[in-house]
Amino acid sequence: LDGFRRAWPGKLVVKGIMRPADAVRCAEHGVDGIVISNHGGKALDRAPASIEVLPAIKAAVGSRLAVMLDSGVRRGSDIVVARCLGADFVFVGRATLYGVAAAGLAGARRVLAILREEIDTTLGLIGCARFDKLGPDFILNEAANPEPGASPARPIAKAV
Repeated sequence: LDGFRRAWPGKLVVKGIMRPADAVRCAEHGVDGIVISNHGGKALDRAPASIEVLPAIKAAVGSRLAVMLDSGVRRGSDIVVARCLGADFVFVGRATLYGVAAAGLAGARRVLAILREEIDTTLGLIGCARFDKLGPDFILNEAANPEPGASPARPIAKAV
């Protein structure tokens, strides 16, 4: 990484990070961003989903670098959950690829419009007025202790 950082004066992003320690090493070597990605699970069928490791990686690096998520994003609600768990950016490559395969540029545009509609619907359902206001408080996790007598709510994602 040091060699790449010296050779490249622009933004340096490393893709394929799946462990907090690797994310910290990237930050220590001056990387500007990381992409949490299991590359679609193609290499290891037992690899965790990117969204499962996102909270620990975000906790490890905080705001020292941009944290991006790839792999497994199929719906607008996936994007909302990723944002709540700490992603600064979320990639939706496969969905747009399917749109292109079906209808070219118009198909990709339609996929993005559908994702936008799903994001807006999800924001409304969870009571969040704006995407940039999303955070971990919109996710219930096992550490949350509801008030005695309160009925348990179904989370939109399980934080790990």
